[in-house]
Amino acid sequence: MLVDVIGGFLGSGKTTAILHQLSEKSFDPARTVILVNEFGEVGVDGVLLDTGESSVRELPSGCICCSLKADFVMQVEDIARTFAPERLVVEPSGVAAMRDILQALSHERVAHLIERVRTVLVLDPDDHDWFIEMSDVFVGSQVGLAQLILLNKADLATPELLARVTADLEERNPHAVVLPTSHGRFSWEQVDGILPPLPSPVGESARLDGFESFSAEVPDVFDLESLRGFFARLADGTFGDVARAKGVFRTDEDGGSHRLDLATRRVHETSWPSTTSGRINVIGRGIDSDGIREALTAAAAARDRA
Repeated sequence: MLVDVIGGFLGSGKTTAILHQLSEKSFDPARTVILVNEFGEVGVDGVLLDTGESSVRELPSGCICCSLKADFVMQVEDIARTFAPERLVVEPSGVAAMRDILQALSHERVAHLIERVRTVLVLDPDDHDWFIEMSDVFVGSQVGLAQLILLNKADLATPELLARVTADLEERNPHAVVLPTSHGRFSWEQVDGILPPLPSPVGESARLDGFESFSAEVPDVFDLESLRGFFARLADGTFGDVARAKGVFRTDEDGGSHRLDLATRRVHETSWPSTTSGRINVIGRGIDSDGIREALTAAAAARDRA
């Protein structure tokens, strides 16, 4: 079984990168399982990645470290036994330590099931300075364990910023392949032959603490304009220091839906296939959960009044 670990900080574009791989048929979806770990009781990425072609498993409620590491090992073991996939794609939480994941994959219960592990780190150059200021040690650990670094959203960055961030990444990990990209697009055929050996996971993990989440299923039908206003207020700090917010929401009675994402202080909106029930996940510090609930109730009420 080939294992691809596609990590990266909150909102960097991990899910989009995996969706691109699925849409481009970069691997056989029938022989692939996607294991999603989200920081919250109710996951969103599992819904986004569930195209009906690959099997999707979710490991919610935190990041793959400490108590969840044992659950992760059990999930990998069960996936290998139940599906016998050619490929397992792991999307860890944006605050999960890559070292914890690699140590779990080297556990004696699952190591013999794995033929090879590849590590990908997805980064948003606009977030790089802020990320380093928050935890230079965590950044160094994540970058140091990556074989491939996707410098994502390159279309939104200046050439000067891309050059500066690339130089910093190459100094931290001179062996990794650094690839500027947009919308998470890359080809394994392009990079697989030039990846460096997998770094050793031995050592103590650097972890990112202090984050909390609000997550919930949202079965109501929402007013789209009210949702846009709600996400704008998430971005401006009304409900706390929000690092990432994402959700899928029903926006008409026939099941039509919209996906809204907040990352790097930017809100992105796309139409989404019909869903019977929406869900939301907000991650940051000092999250006003009661205020978020009230805002969601108001957005649903606005739709009822329309």
